[in-house]
Amino acid sequence: MGLSSLLPRSRFRVHLTHAATEKQPLINTNAFSEYVKEKCPTLADPSKAFYYPPWYLPHGDMQTIYLYTQHFKPAGCPVEYERQIFEFADGGMAAADWAYPRHSVASDAPLIILVPGVAGTSYDYYARSFIHSIIQEGCEYQVVVLQSRGCNGVCLETPKAFHGGMTSDLREFVDYVSEKMPNAPLFGLGFSLGANILTKYIGEEGSSCKFLAAASVCNPYDIDKTIERMCMPTLKNRYLYAAELTRSLVALFADNKKVIMAGNAELDPNRIMESRNINEFNELYTIKVFGYRSTKELNVSGSCVNHLKNVKIPMLFINALDDPMCSQETIPYGEIKSNPNLILACTQYGGHLAFFEGAMLSPWLPRQLSQFVRAMVEWKQAECQQESVVSAEQERSSDKEMEAELVQFRDF
Repeated sequence: MGLSSLLPRSRFRVHLTHAATEKQPLINTNAFSEYVKEKCPTLADPSKAFYYPPWYLPHGDMQTIYLYTQHFKPAGCPVEYERQIFEFADGGMAAADWAYPRHSVASDAPLIILVPGVAGTSYDYYARSFIHSIIQEGCEYQVVVLQSRGCNGVCLETPKAFHGGMTSDLREFVDYVSEKMPNAPLFGLGFSLGANILTKYIGEEGSSCKFLAAASVCNPYDIDKTIERMCMPTLKNRYLYAAELTRSLVALFADNKKVIMAGNAELDPNRIMESRNINEFNELYTIKVFGYRSTKELNVSGSCVNHLKNVKIPMLFINALDDPMCSQETIPYGEIKSNPNLILACTQYGGHLAFFEGAMLSPWLPRQLSQFVRAMVEWKQAECQQESVVSAEQERSSDKEMEAELVQFRDF
């Protein structure tokens, strides 16, 4: 007997948080939230938007652990990539993996820039399941996964790797693709820490942001509070979540120790290798290499919650309230309500980036994201068509005025 038969149906409803409709921007004559409800019914329509976890994976911990096992099973959602090694202005490099069919779509096809989580890669299940979904749906989109420096087989070329608030690399890559593909509408999609980086970047850019729209999944929002919670001496942190994240950071340092130690920062490699949690790693490596005075300064300045008020494009946030890594205590309901460009969709269950459903453990998340991307693309296309109509009418009106002036001139 599953949870759905024991609990009221309202328990599984997707709950939306957004500004009052009269304050929201109009999209195709509808308020932003109303447009999303119409175009994304299983995410935003109160009569259709429900998420039911599998009866045998009812809790966030179980879903999150199961998700981790899927990272090693690429056959489930096969995606082929074409790798581009992107070089940044300071000489650093990162992998930008383009999903096939990259060259079979038009040059003005929408481009989705996907930003994964801590040391995440293009082969993580949440990335593959989303890309596989839009390919199966026949969407003519381009997708590129921008990974962090030092990740997925690309070694560091400079002592600097990355941190949770580092937006400079994303900014440089977005500028690059917008120049190379000027006619392609850009869409941002961030997961976990990548969602924080994406959101912070969009807020920093304000009205100059090159993205048409964006979506954030399992965003920590407040890095300082999130890391503080993950450094608490609990069994889960010691053996699961915080421990695994710390191991991935220490492994990155070990793989690139020669390059990192050649820099100007005074580092103790032995102590870094013995880091017990994320705060220790940041104290011993990150703040010294990036020039921060403390981990507090690093975490607070890197949190996207401080930039939500400056987001000027339509943006969707999806969070699960039972997320064991990004606590519901950090979800900034007030800030989201204060910005008419933002919509938050919360589920009671789903864990961290998991959101499995049904007996076959199908991913619920890709369908919701693809609906939102498609809705934003349709809005942009309709807007362009409307602009073309207005431009044509203005041109016809101008031609008529010129003809009238010619007639008057001949009569004169």
